[in-house]
Amino acid sequence: MNADAPGGNRRRRRGQSAADWGGLGDQKRALIESALLIALIEESGHGYALIERVQQLVGDQVYVDPGSVYRILRLLEENGMVSSTWESGVAGPQRRTYTVQPSGRELLRSWAQVLAARGNALLELSKAAEERLA
Repeated sequence: MNADAPGGNRRRRRGQSAADWGGLGDQKRALIESALLIALIEESGHGYALIERVQQLVGDQVYVDPGSVYRILRLLEENGMVSSTWESGVAGPQRRTYTVQPSGRELLRSWAQVLAARGNALLELSKAAEERLA
């Protein structure tokens, strides 16, 4: 894993930081990864509850595919950002509960900076468009 790249996603090239990402898929993955970390800092949780919380955090601008959430959780766990334990269900099967680790908190700090910069750029672009159309 590249320590400079938030998330350590295997698709990232060595030396590529989150700020270098340009594709819409990368941006969506960044939003979901950030929202997952926020949700896990709020409270440890299992997959289904995390999917619901992530959807609340990103709003209706992004569809949160459950498969993507589980893939991102697996990558975060492989890279030491989150940990998981199996818990017995009261009325159902066992489920995996995820907890954020200190390195996951650091990752979220990195994402917060990237997302703030992207948000500012989008806001400026929106203002410029409105001014030109006025």
